[in-house]
Amino acid sequence: MNKQEAAEYLNISVRTLQRLTADGEIVAGMVKGKTGLVTDYTKDDLDAYKKRAAEPQQRDDTRYVKPHVIPSDAPSHALQRAPSEQSMTMFVAALSDALREAQTPGNGVADVPLRDKLTLSFKEAARLSGVPESHLRAAYSDGKLRGAKIGRGVRVSPDALKVFIGRLLK
Repeated sequence: MNKQEAAEYLNISVRTLQRLTADGEIVAGMVKGKTGLVTDYTKDDLDAYKKRAAEPQQRDDTRYVKPHVIPSDAPSHALQRAPSEQSMTMFVAALSDALREAQTPGNGVADVPLRDKLTLSFKEAARLSGVPESHLRAAYSDGKLRGAKIGRGVRVSPDALKVFIGRLLK
């Protein structure tokens, strides 16, 4: 049988048949076809797979993580113990430290106010100056706003931004 016939015989898709063959669950042979070797399935091999597939699966417990089971002879008060005040304080402190670290932008560098930065992105320059970001990008492209390409982005110095704003206001 060819792939299509074997898939129809098993009532599965051709792709599923190919996957099962690759996984070694279905045995296939190779025969010479018109253009080269083609996969050939025998009815006996397909019936053997059907028989194995119909059997209930034996679960391999080594593949699964067993849930933690509390012994039934443990005292009930041990199961319902409330956390101590000290452990709660330590937990809250650790949580607040983790949140503070998560809010710190870029490799642990503290957030610096815009007015103190040496260079600004177009987004930061727009927020600082009130000029739309698209106008700043266009001004940079036209050469009216000086900046430097660093990596993939362009950075503008606050002084260059002041000069550009000064020209706009004249």
